[in-house]
Parts: sequence; C-alpha cells; structure tokens
Amino acid sequence: MAGRLQQLSSAEGGIDRRKIKGGASNKTLYDLINGYVDASGSIVSRPGTVEDYVLPAGTRGMCAFNGALVVFSSINVGAMPAGVTDEILTHPTDPAATLVEIHYAGPMMGALYVVAEWSDGAVFHYWLLGAETWQADTTYELYDLVSPTVLNGLAYKAFRLTEPGEIWAAGVEHAVGDVVEPTVFNGYEYVCIEAYGSPARSGTTEPTWIASDGALVTEEADIADSGGGGQTTPPPGVPPRYDNPGGNRPNTGGTETRAEK
Repeated sequence: MAGRLQQLSSAEGGIDRRKIKGGASNKTLYDLINGYVDASGSIVSRPGTVEDYVLPAGTRGMCAFNGALVVFSSINVGAMPAGVTDEILTHPTDPAATLVEIHYAGPMMGALYVVAEWSDGAVFHYWLLGAETWQADTTYELYDLVSPTVLNGLAYKAFRLTEPGEIWAAGVEHAVGDVVEPTVFNGYEYVCIEAYGSPARSGTTEPTWIASDGALVTEEADIADSGGGGQTTPPPGVPPRYDNPGGNRPNTGGTETRAEK
C-alpha cells in the first residue's frame, strides 16, 4: 500500500487523469474499479461485487506480504479472517495513543516497512522483522525473535543467561570446569569435564565442535618433553591410538569437553 487512503462518497468531477497543480482534488477520481459514478455524482458499487473479508474494528491499512494480506492495529482486535494477518504496532513513548492511519506499508529487505500516524499526531517508521510464536519445550537460538501467543505488539529477542565463556585459543592451559566457546559461535558453550597432561592445554588446531546438547568433544595436544613431566597414561575410557596397543601416549595432553546450551 502506498499513499493515503481517502474515503469518497461522491465524485462531482467524475474521472480526471490530468495532472493538477497542488495535488488531486478529492472530488475527482483517477480510476474506479468495480464501481461507477451515477448522474448525481455518487459512487455506486458495480452489481455482483463480492465482499471477501469483514475485518474487526480497529484495523488500519492493508498490504500484501509473503502471500497474505496484512492489516495493522494498536491493540489485539481478536480473530482475523483466513488469509489476513494483523500486525500490532506500539507507540514508542505513549501507551495510550491509538493508531490513526497507515501512510505506507510494503516489503523492504525481507520485512515489512511501515509508516504509521498516531492519535497524538506523531508519525513513526517501523521495520517489522518476522517473529515466531512462542512454543513450549522449544530451544531458541541466540537472538531469535519470539512473539507471545496473545499478540501485544512486541517481539522478544533471545539473549544468553550467563556470561560468555573463554574463546578457544591454541596452547591455553585448561582445568576441569573451564568453559570454552568456539571461535565461531554456534549456540553452545563447552565445559571441561576431564583434563590430562602436564600441563593440560589446548592444541594447535581448533577441534570440530559438535553442536548438540551433551555432545563430547575431545581435544589432544602434543607437549614438549620436559624431563619426564609429560602424561604417560591416558585417562580412563580413552582407547589405544597411534599404533600404541597399550593406549599410552607419552608427551601428550588435552581436554574433553561437554556441549551445553
């Protein structure tokens, strides 16, 4: 929808497509679809015109977006007809203000861009990013947008509840309980549940982080021989590797971490 909606009950000048200095007159029409102007100047709907929707009171404007019709309101107006979505807008500073008019609504960069006028005369611009309706027992990623099941004109962004863990780096000493995050955030942090070696530290190559709850990530690091201080016996549960039948890996160290949201 572009431009301002003008309610017309009569068109004394009929159809006029001339360019008029100062703007078109509200007594003339540029075009008229599914209707006609009778001898008295009244606008009459063409016989056979079908009414597709009856919208609840309080809605303003209309546009097409993502295969559906979208209208706007400042309160929850209730159930909408099939194929029509109501986007609730909120006044940034005055909760008592009501929506008066939609000056423009249309797609921009994958979301709806809306220019709305309020009862206090203020005009605000909105960019309506899509938000999923909240669902129980659902995992939401960082910065996901969620709207309440009863719409209130607000969307809620998911943020983390804890402080960020240490970003993984090569050659860093670790102990059980340390929290590490990948250099490229994947929605998980990893808690060290086992550390071995003297010292136990990260390797030179970042491990492949498994992005699932409870996943185990094992990291190994070579340790320079410092006169017998290296780990000679692997921790329990570590299988033989590197053609060493006994499972002993002299001069190695590393950590095992568990993925947590």
